[in-house]
Amino acid sequence: MSAATAIQPQADELARCLTAAREAGMAREQISRFLKAGYVPQPKQMQFHAAARQADHSFGPTLIAMGGARGPGKSHASIEQAAVDDCQRVPGLKVLFLRKVGKAARESFSDLRRKTLEHVAHDYREYSGLLLFPNNSMILVGNFLREDDIDKYLGIEYDLIVIEEATQLSEEKFTKLRGSLRTSKQNWRPRMYLTTNPGGIGHQWFKRLFVMPWRKAQAGRGIETDTRFIPANYKDNKFLNKEYIVYLLTLTGVLGRMWRDGDWDVGAGQFFTNWDHDRHVIRPFNQGVIPAHWPLWASLDYGFTHPTAIYWHTKLEGVVYTVAEHVANRWLPQQHAAEIVRITRKLGREVEDLNAFVAGPDVFAQRGDSSGKTIAQQYDELGIFLTLANTNRVAGAAEMLRRLGNAEANIQPTWFIWDSCPWLIETIPAMQNDPNRVEDVLKVDADPEGKNGDDTYDSARYGLMEEVSMEGDGVILNY
Repeated sequence: MSAATAIQPQADELARCLTAAREAGMAREQISRFLKAGYVPQPKQMQFHAAARQADHSFGPTLIAMGGARGPGKSHASIEQAAVDDCQRVPGLKVLFLRKVGKAARESFSDLRRKTLEHVAHDYREYSGLLLFPNNSMILVGNFLREDDIDKYLGIEYDLIVIEEATQLSEEKFTKLRGSLRTSKQNWRPRMYLTTNPGGIGHQWFKRLFVMPWRKAQAGRGIETDTRFIPANYKDNKFLNKEYIVYLLTLTGVLGRMWRDGDWDVGAGQFFTNWDHDRHVIRPFNQGVIPAHWPLWASLDYGFTHPTAIYWHTKLEGVVYTVAEHVANRWLPQQHAAEIVRITRKLGREVEDLNAFVAGPDVFAQRGDSSGKTIAQQYDELGIFLTLANTNRVAGAAEMLRRLGNAEANIQPTWFIWDSCPWLIETIPAMQNDPNRVEDVLKVDADPEGKNGDDTYDSARYGLMEEVSMEGDGVILNY
């Protein structure tokens, strides 16, 4: 084979790479800079780099994350973007590179530096963790062993912050770090790059901030605004060694779903380990209208400071569908009632046609107005008649587990949730085991903003238990 013949496949591959990079949205001079540094990004890395350049514009994101399974080249992409592109094109850029545990961070950064900066002029001072470029841009390698270690970086101005293993940070520390993200440069928008895997203390805030908006955008129910999430797994890295791939493939259970599959719906201590977003969340059918011969019932968990959560459910051939949600805090019964009527009509029914409308005991006990009427009595006056739900926590949790099925045991689900119920979809996989009552879900109160509690879980649980009661009473026979 001639030298020309050997070179031709390499040229063809480079041409395909350049075409893919342009299609991903990468800037021409960004591509050129990477190639000169000896870096040829892979498709998911290209998406990350394109998002980083979108951050230059006022409509672009300022929080860009690449996450999921282990092994897709997340760290490589973040360092290439910060050191080879950003620091070279913006003189005097000040970057903070953070990772948990100092030794690991330094070793990781040193390895990445050798791989990525061989053809880029720089001065690396390993002892102080400082990487300097001829144009006065710099990268400070920081670390945190304990949460309080983050405090030493607060109050200092950084143009760019890169956080590796972002879910090892609590939401509080992440929020405070964002306060250090600011600049006086006219040609630069401050931003963060984050890489991580599912799990860790920050699993839930990362999922809420990055994964859920991405999912909504994928479902056509919204767009990502200030965030961009690029999911990736080991299959997206063609250079990953075979031994590591074999290791990932041998992982089972929760660890395998997190590290191999990049599944954000699992985590240590998770109660509903059989939850699978791709399996249990579906698009509305029949244009969102429930057929007239199907039953329709609703469930309500009351709150004022905590949110009131309401769900509508239907059933066909033994399968329950949760088809609509209403979640709001600091609303009065009149406001909720109007929304209940609207949503019920959107589903093709009137409130008085519902087979049942169950609620937790609070609505029958709490005196909510000046005349001493209970919350339930106030709803009665608004034409919404509530009855007491079956609130048995252990039985309700067991019913949810049963209906979610078990993919590993080939047990099919008998409960599906329409993707128009984002609060519930986020809550179910976040529910934890109660350490003092292993068959129950841990009770979680909402935060001061009315978020992150178990109110939506409780309401949905009431709805599924009502289906059990209705079926046992012979209310639902033919549909």
